[in-house]
Amino acid sequence: MVAPMAGHEVWRTVFDPATGRVLTPPPARKGHMIPSSHWPSFFSRIVARLQWDAKGIDLATDARAWPELPEDRRSRLMTLLAGFCVAEDAVAEQLTPFGDAAKNSLVAWIMFLQRRDEQRHALIFDRIAEEVLRLDGDTAAERREAAREYAPAGVLELFEERLPALAGDLAAGRAGLAEGVGLYHMVLEGIVLAAGQRALLDDLEDGALPGVRKGVEHVELDERWHIGFGLRCLIEIQPSAEVMEGVLQQAEAAAAAWGDVVPAAIRESIAPSCARRLAVADLLPAGLAV
Repeated sequence: MVAPMAGHEVWRTVFDPATGRVLTPPPARKGHMIPSSHWPSFFSRIVARLQWDAKGIDLATDARAWPELPEDRRSRLMTLLAGFCVAEDAVAEQLTPFGDAAKNSLVAWIMFLQRRDEQRHALIFDRIAEEVLRLDGDTAAERREAAREYAPAGVLELFEERLPALAGDLAAGRAGLAEGVGLYHMVLEGIVLAAGQRALLDDLEDGALPGVRKGVEHVELDERWHIGFGLRCLIEIQPSAEVMEGVLQQAEAAAAAWGDVVPAAIRESIAPSCARRLAVADLLPAGLAV
């Protein structure tokens, strides 16, 4: 359960959640959330700045360019984009119990905003599946099923088995918000999706698929505030060392979920990011170091 919120502002003094780099030294005290009167305006400003229209991105150039790409590049991009088609749709479906598990209306509201982002992410990747990749299917569900044939097994296991199982445990009261945030924000968004986004952005830096790259850029920016909010929740919850050790173990294994379609250099740079974030937030279990 998220503890009562205190009147001590710490958000502006933490770090860049995407990299784990400290921006300014964190305060000596910890365990405080933004005062309740600051929550709506603080997150409304973030969300307002990041609004974008998944239907408005032009994919016509991408659709024409796709068949002309070298076969090995198309195969690599197909695996990544199909993986995102499955993953983002799964997250949009499974996020609802997280708000209820917070037992705090303000936290539940932010979880709602995240779910709305994930629905937008699912839409852009479904558009890519239909218009660029030309996956079989007349509906998003049918295209998602087609995407499963190309998505890595590790991604399918995380998003179609582990995430739904945890969402069910949250809904039934068998798991707490710390476990949910640990998997969703720290592992799935902070490691798996971040690695896939970086691989796509690097691969498409040459402008071969400009609409796809623009969509991924928007998705990456959305995920940054999601991760930051998740970490803020963990600071407030102060999970047990056992929970944090479990998150770190999952994060270490999750870095390999994409297999070889994510270059080793990216996997190696992303893998420690969970530990870095927890260290900055003073949440690493005793005896562990980054």
